[in-house]
Amino acid sequence: MGTLGRGTTEQAIKSKEIQSESPSIILDGIFFSQSQTGIARLWHSLLEEWAESGFYKYIVVLDRNDTAPKISGIRYHKVLTSKDNGSDYERQILQYVCDQEGADLFISTYYTTPLSTPSVFMAYDMIPEVLGWDLRHTMWQKKHQAIEHAAAYIAISENTARDLVKFFPNISPDSITVAHCGVKNSFKPANLEEINGFKTKYGISKPYFILVGIGGYKNSILFFQAFAKLFSKQGFEIVCTGSGYGYVLDDKLRAYTSGIVVHMVQLSDKELRLAYSGAVALVYPSNYEGFGLPILEAMACGCPVITCPNASIPEVGGESVLYVNDEDVNGLANALCDVQKPELRKSLIEAGLKQAKKFSWSKMARIVSSALIEATLLRLNLKETNLIIFPDWCQPEELLISDLEQMLKAIALHPDHRQITLLVDTTDIADEDATLLLSSVALNLFMQEDLNLGEGLEISPVGKLGVIQWEALLPRIDARIRLEYENTEAIAQLGAEGIPSYQLDTFSEIRFIGADIVTNLA
Repeated sequence: MGTLGRGTTEQAIKSKEIQSESPSIILDGIFFSQSQTGIARLWHSLLEEWAESGFYKYIVVLDRNDTAPKISGIRYHKVLTSKDNGSDYERQILQYVCDQEGADLFISTYYTTPLSTPSVFMAYDMIPEVLGWDLRHTMWQKKHQAIEHAAAYIAISENTARDLVKFFPNISPDSITVAHCGVKNSFKPANLEEINGFKTKYGISKPYFILVGIGGYKNSILFFQAFAKLFSKQGFEIVCTGSGYGYVLDDKLRAYTSGIVVHMVQLSDKELRLAYSGAVALVYPSNYEGFGLPILEAMACGCPVITCPNASIPEVGGESVLYVNDEDVNGLANALCDVQKPELRKSLIEAGLKQAKKFSWSKMARIVSSALIEATLLRLNLKETNLIIFPDWCQPEELLISDLEQMLKAIALHPDHRQITLLVDTTDIADEDATLLLSSVALNLFMQEDLNLGEGLEISPVGKLGVIQWEALLPRIDARIRLEYENTEAIAQLGAEGIPSYQLDTFSEIRFIGADIVTNLA
């Protein structure tokens, strides 16, 4: 028999180069073609952070109709947006792109999925489910399809993660990574000159309350009802911005603001910073939020916040905001008065600035990138106990098979074999060749020893992993089983010498109890 392993030196070098650039993660930038609101800002911020950290090298952004933000270093794949978004045809197109790019993983900015490439679902909120919207709507059908297709999940708040499990109980909480949103450094208190310039531009002549988002679950009517009760209401103006603001205040809301100037404006981030900085308070009486980014932005700008303790809002506001019940008109009216008191106002500003520092896009980017890398390892089916072997694939086939048979038999007969995943390093061998050889060994053991390796023991060829994937995998490996013929070069190259290692003849004496390895049990 011949050898199965190493090819030419040139092939080995090429293999290492490919590994250093792995994995390949497709990010569908579809939301950029639909809106530039909160979700677009989230992904824009993450891409900027990844461009700084170097994680960008693993990302390919699907640029729908040339709408994705152009960030230096990020690689783009231009795609036209189909009118049948979410249809089987659209999924086929996405799968074709994934195949073209050799994608290991797919994540969408908004509810698209390929046919077969593993995906991660980003959960921004569960508003349609919680508020009882018509889930037969095409958009929510797409959302649910994406949830069911996903292999792992990222939620932007603990509350959103809980709601995801509530409505999809088959999802394990362990498969959800929580990554709180951040706030740009540009959101910071403005000076008086900047604030006056903003007020002059928009014709604001009195102290004002600011609202971000109007209507529906934003529960803005509570503010207008409370504002109407203020004896001093004529001394204030109202600034409304954000999605849903329209150009004219709804008649139902206008009824509460007779004689009051209400500014309906669309603001850039630069202007929003000034609007927060100059406001008496941000009033945000929302019934439900997936996160609550305006609360964080306002606190970062030194703007007091009045809000409701619903959904994810307490995660963001902590103890640094004023809370009122989302149906308590009188309570909100009192809060509108209280927030003007100098001592309380000062404490809210100081607490808000401190609270805002707990959140950053760089922190979220690190958490999301780690979750994506972990998701690329899901195919390895890691368990409570994970072992690894490094066969020397260049050995004659008969020696290799003998070595693997002894090792697999020992593990299959181990009393803890059902909690074990055996990882098989496949450096310097084609994955299909390694799989074929392992199948042959398993068949031999079944025929000769009546030993069925499929009963409990998980055997996973590692495949070609990148450096960043090995960095995530190595800490999760409990032990290395030493073979007679090992690929010592691969062990050294991957930094696997630090993994506890055991000879095959002593393996039966080892017991795996939780995360602990215990030897010589009586």
